[in-house]
Amino acid sequence: MKTIQYNSITQKVLIVALCVFVAITANVKAKNSESMKKKILFVVTNHEKKGNTGEKTGFYLSEVTHPWDVLTSAGYEVDFVSPKGGKAPVEGFNLSDLTNKKFWLDEVYRQKIENTLKPDNINPEDYTAIHFAGGHGALWDLPNNKQIIALASKIYENNGFISAVSHGPAGLLNIKLDDKYLVDGKKINAFTNEEETAVKLDKAAPFLLESKLIERGSIFEKSGLWQTHVTVDQRLVTGQNPQSAKAVGEALLEQLTASETLVKLTMYEVPENVSESFRKALKDYVTASLSSKENIMAEAFYEQDKPNILWLIERWNGKKQLEDFGKKTQAKELQSLAEKSLKTAPEIYYVKDLEPLTKEQWRKTSKKEDNQLVIMLFVDGKKGTEQNFKDTYHIAMPQFRSEPGVVTYQLSEIEGDETQFVTYEKFRSNDAFQYHLNFPPIKPVIEYLETSIKKPPFQNGLHNLIEFAPMTRE
Repeated sequence: MKTIQYNSITQKVLIVALCVFVAITANVKAKNSESMKKKILFVVTNHEKKGNTGEKTGFYLSEVTHPWDVLTSAGYEVDFVSPKGGKAPVEGFNLSDLTNKKFWLDEVYRQKIENTLKPDNINPEDYTAIHFAGGHGALWDLPNNKQIIALASKIYENNGFISAVSHGPAGLLNIKLDDKYLVDGKKINAFTNEEETAVKLDKAAPFLLESKLIERGSIFEKSGLWQTHVTVDQRLVTGQNPQSAKAVGEALLEQLTASETLVKLTMYEVPENVSESFRKALKDYVTASLSSKENIMAEAFYEQDKPNILWLIERWNGKKQLEDFGKKTQAKELQSLAEKSLKTAPEIYYVKDLEPLTKEQWRKTSKKEDNQLVIMLFVDGKKGTEQNFKDTYHIAMPQFRSEPGVVTYQLSEIEGDETQFVTYEKFRSNDAFQYHLNFPPIKPVIEYLETSIKKPPFQNGLHNLIEFAPMTRE
Protein backbone atom coordinates (compact mmCIF):
# COMPACT_ATOMS: atom_id res chain seq x y z
CA MET A 1 0.00 0.00 0.00
CA LYS A 2 2.76 2.42 0.90
CA THR A 3 4.55 1.70 -2.37
CA ILE A 4 1.38 2.35 -4.36
CA GLN A 5 0.80 5.57 -2.47
CA TYR A 6 4.39 6.65 -3.10
CA ASN A 7 4.07 5.91 -6.82
CA SER A 8 0.79 7.79 -6.95
CA ILE A 9 2.33 10.81 -5.28
CA THR A 10 5.34 10.58 -7.60
CA GLN A 11 3.09 10.50 -10.64
CA LYS A 12 1.20 13.54 -9.42
CA VAL A 13 4.43 15.42 -8.82
CA LEU A 14 5.69 14.49 -12.27
CA ILE A 15 2.43 15.58 -13.85
CA VAL A 16 2.50 18.91 -12.04
CA ALA A 17 6.15 19.41 -13.01
CA LEU A 18 5.34 18.58 -16.61
CA CYS A 19 2.46 21.08 -16.64
CA VAL A 20 4.68 23.77 -15.18
CA PHE A 21 7.35 22.99 -17.79
CA VAL A 22 4.80 23.17 -20.62
CA ALA A 23 3.40 26.44 -19.27
CA ILE A 24 6.86 27.97 -18.96
CA THR A 25 7.82 26.75 -22.43
CA ALA A 26 4.63 28.16 -23.93
CA ASN A 27 5.23 31.46 -22.17
CA VAL A 28 8.80 31.64 -23.47
CA LYS A 29 7.62 30.81 -26.99
CA ALA A 30 4.94 33.48 -26.78
CA LYS A 31 7.49 36.03 -25.62
CA ASN A 32 9.92 34.98 -28.34
CA SER A 33 7.16 35.23 -30.93
CA GLU A 34 6.22 38.67 -29.67
CA SER A 35 9.89 39.69 -29.80
CA MET A 36 10.20 38.49 -33.39
CA LYS A 37 7.29 40.62 -34.42
CA LYS A 38 9.10 43.66 -33.04
CA LYS A 39 12.03 43.36 -35.47
CA ILE A 40 12.57 45.39 -38.65
CA LEU A 41 15.18 44.70 -41.32
CA PHE A 42 17.03 47.69 -42.84
CA VAL A 43 18.62 47.22 -46.27
CA VAL A 44 21.72 49.26 -47.16
CA THR A 45 23.94 49.31 -50.24
CA ASN A 46 27.51 48.05 -50.60
CA HIS A 47 28.16 50.11 -53.73
CA GLU A 48 30.60 52.99 -53.20
CA LYS A 49 31.20 54.76 -56.55
CA LYS A 50 28.90 57.21 -58.32
CA GLY A 51 29.36 55.89 -61.82
CA ASN A 52 32.31 57.50 -63.62
CA THR A 53 32.30 60.69 -61.54
CA GLY A 54 35.05 59.56 -59.21
CA GLU A 55 32.82 60.50 -56.25
CA LYS A 56 32.16 58.18 -53.32
CA THR A 57 28.68 56.99 -52.40
CA GLY A 58 27.02 54.44 -50.15
CA PHE A 59 23.91 54.52 -47.95
CA TYR A 60 22.79 58.00 -46.91
CA LEU A 61 23.24 58.18 -43.15
CA SER A 62 20.11 60.13 -42.20
CA GLU A 63 17.95 57.78 -44.28
CA VAL A 64 18.97 55.08 -41.83
CA THR A 65 19.18 57.06 -38.60
CA HIS A 66 15.95 59.03 -38.72
CA PRO A 67 13.62 56.04 -39.31
CA TRP A 68 15.80 54.02 -36.89
CA ASP A 69 15.26 56.60 -34.14
CA VAL A 70 11.47 56.61 -34.61
CA LEU A 71 11.18 52.82 -34.67
CA THR A 72 13.61 51.91 -31.90
CA SER A 73 12.01 54.56 -29.65
CA ALA A 74 8.74 52.67 -30.16
CA GLY A 75 10.33 49.41 -29.03
CA TYR A 76 11.39 47.85 -32.34
CA GLU A 77 14.77 46.21 -32.86
CA VAL A 78 16.56 46.90 -36.14
CA ASP A 79 18.93 44.59 -38.04
CA PHE A 80 20.96 45.53 -41.12
CA VAL A 81 21.51 43.55 -44.30
CA SER A 82 23.46 44.41 -47.45
CA PRO A 83 24.03 42.46 -50.68
CA LYS A 84 27.54 41.40 -49.63
CA GLY A 85 27.31 41.82 -45.87
CA GLY A 86 30.07 43.41 -43.83
CA LYS A 87 30.85 47.11 -43.52
CA ALA A 88 28.57 49.30 -45.60
CA PRO A 89 29.94 52.53 -47.15
CA VAL A 90 28.26 55.71 -45.96
CA GLU A 91 27.60 59.13 -47.47
CA GLY A 92 25.92 62.17 -45.98
CA PHE A 93 28.08 61.68 -42.88
CA ASN A 94 27.00 64.66 -40.78
CA LEU A 95 27.28 64.37 -37.00
CA SER A 96 25.94 67.89 -36.47
CA ASP A 97 22.62 66.16 -37.12
CA LEU A 98 21.82 65.05 -33.57
CA THR A 99 20.00 61.92 -34.69
CA ASN A 100 22.99 60.88 -36.80
CA LYS A 101 25.22 61.49 -33.79
CA LYS A 102 22.94 59.49 -31.49
CA PHE A 103 23.08 56.53 -33.87
CA TRP A 104 26.82 56.73 -34.46
CA LEU A 105 27.58 56.83 -30.73
CA ASP A 106 25.30 53.86 -30.01
CA GLU A 107 27.76 50.99 -29.61
CA VAL A 108 25.23 48.27 -30.44
CA TYR A 109 23.98 49.83 -33.66
CA ARG A 110 27.39 51.11 -34.71
CA GLN A 111 28.55 47.51 -34.48
CA LYS A 112 25.56 46.35 -36.52
CA ILE A 113 25.99 48.87 -39.35
CA GLU A 114 29.71 48.13 -39.62
CA ASN A 115 29.02 44.39 -39.73
CA THR A 116 25.86 44.11 -41.82
CA LEU A 117 24.37 40.67 -42.27
CA LYS A 118 24.43 38.74 -45.53
CA PRO A 119 21.05 37.83 -47.05
CA ASP A 120 21.85 34.14 -46.38
CA ASN A 121 21.88 34.89 -42.65
CA ILE A 122 18.35 36.32 -42.61
CA ASN A 123 15.14 34.48 -41.77
CA PRO A 124 12.31 36.66 -43.16
CA GLU A 125 9.88 35.10 -40.68
CA ASP A 126 11.63 37.08 -37.92
CA TYR A 127 10.66 40.48 -39.31
CA THR A 128 7.47 42.49 -39.46
CA ALA A 129 8.85 45.07 -41.91
CA ILE A 130 11.76 45.78 -44.25
CA HIS A 131 13.15 49.27 -44.94
CA PHE A 132 15.28 50.23 -47.95
CA ALA A 133 17.58 53.14 -47.15
CA GLY A 134 18.73 55.37 -49.97
CA GLY A 135 22.00 56.84 -51.09
CA HIS A 136 22.97 56.74 -54.76
CA GLY A 137 24.71 53.40 -54.30
CA ALA A 138 21.28 51.76 -54.02
CA LEU A 139 20.74 52.32 -57.76
CA TRP A 140 23.57 49.93 -58.62
CA ASP A 141 23.29 46.91 -56.32
CA LEU A 142 19.76 46.73 -54.92
CA PRO A 143 17.44 46.39 -57.97
CA ASN A 144 18.78 43.03 -59.14
CA ASN A 145 19.81 41.35 -55.90
CA LYS A 146 17.65 38.24 -56.00
CA GLN A 147 18.23 37.31 -52.37
CA ILE A 148 17.10 40.67 -51.01
CA ILE A 149 14.17 40.68 -53.44
CA ALA A 150 13.16 37.27 -52.05
CA LEU A 151 13.45 38.53 -48.46
CA ALA A 152 11.27 41.57 -49.16
CA SER A 153 8.71 39.47 -51.05
CA LYS A 154 8.40 36.98 -48.20
CA ILE A 155 8.04 39.67 -45.53
CA TYR A 156 5.34 41.41 -47.57
CA GLU A 157 3.52 38.15 -48.33
CA ASN A 158 3.50 37.45 -44.58
CA ASN A 159 1.39 40.62 -44.18
CA GLY A 160 4.50 42.61 -43.31
CA PHE A 161 5.39 46.10 -44.46
CA ILE A 162 7.90 47.61 -46.86
CA SER A 163 9.28 51.13 -46.61
CA ALA A 164 11.85 52.92 -48.72
CA VAL A 165 13.19 56.46 -48.95
CA SER A 166 14.96 58.56 -51.60
CA HIS A 167 16.93 56.09 -53.78
CA GLY A 168 15.83 53.19 -51.58
CA PRO A 169 12.81 52.45 -53.81
CA ALA A 170 15.33 51.17 -56.38
CA GLY A 171 15.17 48.00 -54.29
CA LEU A 172 11.47 47.68 -55.10
CA LEU A 173 11.81 47.76 -58.88
CA ASN A 174 12.00 44.00 -59.47
CA ILE A 175 9.92 42.68 -56.58
CA LYS A 176 7.09 40.64 -58.07
CA LEU A 177 4.02 39.10 -56.45
CA ASP A 178 2.09 36.60 -58.57
CA ASP A 179 4.02 37.72 -61.69
CA LYS A 180 3.05 41.35 -61.14
CA TYR A 181 5.44 44.07 -60.04
CA LEU A 182 4.84 45.12 -56.46
CA VAL A 183 4.76 48.79 -57.46
CA ASP A 184 2.36 48.26 -60.37
CA GLY A 185 -0.81 50.25 -59.71
CA LYS A 186 0.43 51.54 -56.36
CA LYS A 187 1.11 55.10 -55.33
CA ILE A 188 4.87 55.51 -55.01
CA ASN A 189 7.27 58.29 -54.07
CA ALA A 190 11.07 58.44 -54.52
CA PHE A 191 13.97 60.71 -55.49
CA THR A 192 12.60 62.65 -58.45
CA ASN A 193 14.07 63.28 -61.90
CA GLU A 194 14.22 66.97 -61.04
CA GLU A 195 16.20 66.27 -57.88
CA GLU A 196 18.60 64.02 -59.82
CA THR A 197 19.17 66.82 -62.32
CA ALA A 198 19.61 69.33 -59.50
CA VAL A 199 22.50 67.31 -58.01
CA LYS A 200 23.94 66.86 -61.54
CA LEU A 201 23.85 63.08 -61.42
CA ASP A 202 21.12 62.47 -63.98
CA LYS A 203 23.76 61.37 -66.52
CA ALA A 204 25.95 59.41 -64.10
CA ALA A 205 23.13 57.38 -62.57
CA PRO A 206 22.43 54.02 -64.26
CA PHE A 207 18.78 55.09 -64.64
CA LEU A 208 16.36 57.74 -63.44
CA LEU A 209 14.44 56.20 -60.56
CA GLU A 210 11.22 58.14 -61.08
CA SER A 211 11.09 57.14 -64.76
CA LYS A 212 11.85 53.49 -63.99
CA LEU A 213 9.13 53.29 -61.33
CA ILE A 214 6.61 54.74 -63.77
CA GLU A 215 7.72 52.13 -66.35
CA ARG A 216 6.87 49.48 -63.78
CA GLY A 217 3.32 50.80 -63.58
CA SER A 218 3.50 52.84 -60.38
CA ILE A 219 1.40 55.94 -59.77
CA PHE A 220 4.24 58.32 -59.02
CA GLU A 221 3.61 61.18 -56.62
CA LYS A 222 6.03 64.00 -55.81
CA SER A 223 6.56 67.43 -54.36
CA GLY A 224 9.07 70.16 -55.17
CA LEU A 225 12.82 69.93 -54.71
CA TRP A 226 13.85 68.77 -51.22
CA GLN A 227 10.30 68.93 -49.87
CA THR A 228 9.13 66.31 -47.39
CA HIS A 229 6.76 63.90 -49.15
CA VAL A 230 5.59 60.46 -48.00
CA THR A 231 3.15 58.14 -49.75
CA VAL A 232 1.37 55.15 -48.17
CA ASP A 233 -0.37 52.48 -50.22
CA GLN A 234 -1.27 48.94 -49.07
CA ARG A 235 1.51 48.27 -46.55
CA LEU A 236 4.01 50.13 -48.75
CA VAL A 237 5.53 53.39 -47.44
CA THR A 238 7.81 55.50 -49.64
CA GLY A 239 9.51 58.87 -49.20
CA GLN A 240 11.00 61.30 -51.68
CA ASN A 241 14.39 62.38 -50.33
CA PRO A 242 16.57 62.61 -47.20
CA GLN A 243 14.26 65.31 -45.87
CA SER A 244 11.48 62.70 -45.82
CA ALA A 245 13.37 60.07 -43.83
CA LYS A 246 11.88 60.79 -40.41
CA ALA A 247 8.37 61.07 -41.86
CA VAL A 248 8.84 57.66 -43.53
CA GLY A 249 9.71 56.18 -40.14
CA GLU A 250 6.65 57.80 -38.58
CA ALA A 251 4.36 56.59 -41.36
CA LEU A 252 5.75 53.05 -41.07
CA LEU A 253 5.26 53.10 -37.31
CA GLU A 254 1.68 54.27 -37.80
CA GLN A 255 1.04 51.35 -40.16
CA LEU A 256 2.66 48.86 -37.78
CA THR A 257 0.58 50.15 -34.88
CA ALA A 258 -2.62 49.93 -36.92
CA SER A 259 -1.79 46.33 -37.89
CA GLU A 260 -1.79 45.34 -34.21
CA THR A 261 -5.18 46.93 -33.59
CA LEU A 262 -7.87 44.64 -32.21
CA VAL A 263 -11.30 45.43 -33.64
CA LYS A 264 -14.37 43.93 -31.98
CA LEU A 265 -18.02 44.30 -32.98
CA THR A 266 -20.58 42.97 -30.49
CA MET A 267 -24.30 42.71 -31.14
CA TYR A 268 -26.71 42.36 -28.19
CA GLU A 269 -30.36 41.37 -28.56
CA VAL A 270 -31.79 43.00 -25.43
CA PRO A 271 -35.20 42.25 -23.86
CA GLU A 272 -37.37 45.35 -23.51
CA ASN A 273 -37.55 45.14 -19.71
CA VAL A 274 -33.76 45.65 -19.36
CA SER A 275 -33.24 47.96 -22.33
CA GLU A 276 -32.69 51.10 -20.25
CA SER A 277 -30.25 49.50 -17.81
CA PHE A 278 -28.38 47.80 -20.63
CA ARG A 279 -27.93 51.05 -22.52
CA LYS A 280 -26.64 52.68 -19.38
CA ALA A 281 -24.13 49.88 -18.88
CA LEU A 282 -22.95 50.30 -22.46
CA LYS A 283 -22.64 54.08 -22.00
CA ASP A 284 -20.53 53.57 -18.91
CA TYR A 285 -18.39 51.02 -20.75
CA VAL A 286 -17.83 53.37 -23.70
CA THR A 287 -17.00 56.32 -21.45
CA ALA A 288 -14.46 54.29 -19.49
CA SER A 289 -12.97 52.87 -22.69
CA LEU A 290 -12.42 56.29 -24.22
CA SER A 291 -10.55 57.43 -21.11
CA SER A 292 -7.99 54.63 -21.58
CA LYS A 293 -4.87 55.57 -23.51
CA GLU A 294 -4.92 52.08 -25.04
CA ASN A 295 -8.34 52.61 -26.62
CA ILE A 296 -8.62 53.88 -30.19
CA MET A 297 -12.37 54.21 -30.42
CA ALA A 298 -15.55 52.99 -28.70
CA GLU A 299 -19.15 53.67 -29.70
CA ALA A 300 -22.55 52.20 -28.91
CA PHE A 301 -25.62 52.16 -31.16
CA TYR A 302 -29.12 50.79 -31.48
CA GLU A 303 -30.63 49.77 -34.81
CA GLN A 304 -33.15 52.23 -36.20
CA ASP A 305 -35.59 49.50 -37.26
CA LYS A 306 -34.89 47.23 -34.28
CA PRO A 307 -34.23 49.34 -31.16
CA ASN A 308 -33.71 46.19 -29.06
CA ILE A 309 -30.60 45.35 -31.14
CA LEU A 310 -27.60 47.14 -29.64
CA TRP A 311 -24.08 47.31 -31.06
CA LEU A 312 -20.78 47.96 -29.33
CA ILE A 313 -17.95 48.86 -31.73
CA GLU A 314 -14.47 49.14 -30.23
CA ARG A 315 -10.84 49.31 -31.33
CA TRP A 316 -7.86 48.77 -29.04
CA ASN A 317 -4.09 48.88 -29.44
CA GLY A 318 -3.99 45.10 -29.02
CA LYS A 319 -5.60 42.00 -27.55
CA LYS A 320 -3.84 42.35 -24.20
CA GLN A 321 -5.04 45.94 -23.84
CA LEU A 322 -8.66 44.85 -24.25
CA GLU A 323 -8.15 41.95 -21.85
CA ASP A 324 -6.71 44.35 -19.27
CA PHE A 325 -9.69 46.66 -19.68
CA GLY A 326 -11.96 43.65 -19.13
CA LYS A 327 -10.87 43.75 -15.48
CA LYS A 328 -12.32 47.24 -15.03
CA THR A 329 -15.58 47.73 -13.11
CA GLN A 330 -17.53 48.94 -16.15
CA ALA A 331 -16.51 45.92 -18.21
CA LYS A 332 -17.39 43.49 -15.44
CA GLU A 333 -20.78 45.13 -14.91
CA LEU A 334 -21.62 44.90 -18.61
CA GLN A 335 -20.55 41.25 -18.71
CA SER A 336 -22.58 40.44 -15.61
CA LEU A 337 -25.69 42.18 -16.95
CA ALA A 338 -25.37 40.34 -20.26
CA GLU A 339 -25.11 36.98 -18.51
CA LYS A 340 -28.12 37.66 -16.29
CA SER A 341 -30.53 39.36 -18.68
CA LEU A 342 -29.92 38.20 -22.26
CA LYS A 343 -31.83 35.23 -23.65
CA THR A 344 -29.24 34.68 -26.39
CA ALA A 345 -25.48 35.12 -26.21
CA PRO A 346 -24.06 38.24 -27.86
CA GLU A 347 -22.79 37.85 -31.42
CA ILE A 348 -19.12 38.84 -31.63
CA TYR A 349 -17.16 39.66 -34.76
CA TYR A 350 -13.42 40.30 -34.84
CA VAL A 351 -12.41 42.19 -37.95
CA LYS A 352 -9.29 43.54 -39.62
CA ASP A 353 -9.34 47.07 -41.03
CA LEU A 354 -8.15 47.07 -44.63
CA GLU A 355 -7.53 50.82 -44.89
CA PRO A 356 -6.43 51.69 -41.32
CA LEU A 357 -7.24 55.03 -39.71
CA THR A 358 -5.40 56.74 -36.88
CA LYS A 359 -6.85 57.24 -33.41
CA GLU A 360 -7.37 60.90 -34.23
CA GLN A 361 -9.27 60.01 -37.40
CA TRP A 362 -11.46 57.51 -35.56
CA ARG A 363 -12.32 60.08 -32.92
CA LYS A 364 -13.38 62.67 -35.45
CA THR A 365 -17.02 63.51 -34.72
CA SER A 366 -20.03 64.98 -36.40
CA LYS A 367 -20.95 68.60 -35.70
CA LYS A 368 -23.71 69.67 -33.33
CA GLU A 369 -25.88 70.85 -36.20
CA ASP A 370 -25.48 67.60 -38.17
CA ASN A 371 -28.20 65.00 -38.48
CA GLN A 372 -25.78 62.08 -38.29
CA LEU A 373 -26.40 58.89 -40.26
CA VAL A 374 -24.38 55.70 -39.61
CA ILE A 375 -24.46 52.72 -41.94
CA MET A 376 -22.92 49.31 -41.33
CA LEU A 377 -23.04 46.87 -44.24
CA PHE A 378 -22.13 43.18 -43.97
CA VAL A 379 -20.96 41.75 -47.30
CA ASP A 380 -20.63 38.02 -48.02
CA GLY A 381 -18.79 37.82 -51.34
CA LYS A 382 -18.65 34.88 -53.69
CA LYS A 383 -15.49 32.81 -53.39
CA GLY A 384 -12.82 34.11 -55.76
CA THR A 385 -14.20 37.66 -55.95
CA GLU A 386 -12.87 38.95 -52.63
CA GLN A 387 -9.67 40.48 -54.04
CA ASN A 388 -11.67 42.33 -56.66
CA PHE A 389 -13.84 43.80 -53.90
CA LYS A 390 -10.79 44.88 -51.88
CA ASP A 391 -9.11 46.39 -54.95
CA THR A 392 -12.27 48.27 -55.87
CA TYR A 393 -12.55 49.75 -52.39
CA HIS A 394 -8.84 50.51 -52.26
CA ILE A 395 -9.15 52.75 -55.30
CA ALA A 396 -12.35 54.40 -54.10
CA MET A 397 -11.63 54.78 -50.37
CA PRO A 398 -9.51 57.98 -50.50
CA GLN A 399 -12.18 59.62 -52.62
CA PHE A 400 -14.95 58.50 -50.27
CA ARG A 401 -13.11 59.90 -47.28
CA SER A 402 -12.56 63.22 -49.02
CA GLU A 403 -16.29 63.84 -49.44
CA PRO A 404 -17.32 66.86 -47.33
CA GLY A 405 -20.28 65.00 -45.85
CA VAL A 406 -18.26 61.98 -44.68
CA VAL A 407 -17.06 61.75 -41.07
CA THR A 408 -15.60 58.22 -41.11
CA TYR A 409 -15.39 55.47 -43.72
CA GLN A 410 -13.81 52.03 -43.28
CA LEU A 411 -13.78 48.63 -44.92
CA SER A 412 -12.88 45.64 -42.72
CA GLU A 413 -12.48 41.93 -43.32
CA ILE A 414 -14.12 39.55 -40.87
CA GLU A 415 -11.47 37.30 -39.34
CA GLY A 416 -11.76 33.65 -40.20
CA ASP A 417 -13.43 34.13 -43.59
CA GLU A 418 -11.71 36.12 -46.33
CA THR A 419 -14.97 36.42 -48.30
CA GLN A 420 -16.82 38.33 -45.56
CA PHE A 421 -16.52 42.07 -45.05
CA VAL A 422 -18.16 44.88 -43.14
CA THR A 423 -18.21 48.56 -44.02
CA TYR A 424 -18.63 51.33 -41.45
CA GLU A 425 -19.87 54.60 -42.90
CA LYS A 426 -20.62 57.73 -40.87
CA PHE A 427 -22.21 60.70 -42.68
CA ARG A 428 -23.14 64.16 -41.48
CA SER A 429 -26.66 63.83 -42.88
CA ASN A 430 -28.95 61.81 -45.12
CA ASP A 431 -28.27 64.35 -47.89
CA ALA A 432 -24.57 63.56 -47.60
CA PHE A 433 -25.38 59.86 -47.87
CA GLN A 434 -27.52 60.41 -50.96
CA TYR A 435 -24.73 62.44 -52.53
CA HIS A 436 -22.38 59.55 -51.79
CA LEU A 437 -24.67 57.09 -53.59
CA ASN A 438 -24.42 59.26 -56.72
CA PHE A 439 -20.67 59.89 -56.36
CA PRO A 440 -18.97 58.33 -59.47
CA PRO A 441 -16.38 56.26 -57.51
CA ILE A 442 -19.23 54.37 -55.77
CA LYS A 443 -20.44 52.82 -59.05
CA PRO A 444 -17.90 49.92 -59.19
CA VAL A 445 -18.69 49.15 -55.53
CA ILE A 446 -22.44 49.05 -56.20
CA GLU A 447 -21.82 46.91 -59.27
CA TYR A 448 -19.90 44.39 -57.16
CA LEU A 449 -22.62 44.33 -54.50
CA GLU A 450 -25.28 43.68 -57.15
CA THR A 451 -23.39 40.91 -58.96
CA SER A 452 -20.85 39.22 -56.70
CA ILE A 453 -22.38 38.47 -53.29
CA LYS A 454 -23.72 35.06 -52.27
CA LYS A 455 -27.24 36.07 -51.27
CA PRO A 456 -28.59 39.20 -52.96
CA PRO A 457 -29.92 41.78 -52.51
CA PHE A 458 -27.02 43.37 -50.63
CA GLN A 459 -29.49 45.56 -48.72
CA ASN A 460 -30.21 42.53 -46.51
CA GLY A 461 -26.84 43.12 -44.86
CA LEU A 462 -27.54 46.78 -44.15
CA HIS A 463 -27.80 48.12 -40.59
CA ASN A 464 -28.87 51.72 -39.96
CA LEU A 465 -27.38 52.65 -36.58
CA ILE A 466 -28.35 55.35 -34.11
CA GLU A 467 -25.56 56.39 -31.77
CA PHE A 468 -26.26 56.74 -28.05
CA ALA A 469 -22.71 56.71 -26.71
CA PRO A 470 -20.51 58.68 -26.49
CA MET A 471 -22.57 61.32 -28.40
CA THR A 472 -19.58 63.67 -28.62
CA ARG A 473 -19.98 66.47 -31.17
CA GLU A 474 -17.78 69.25 -32.53
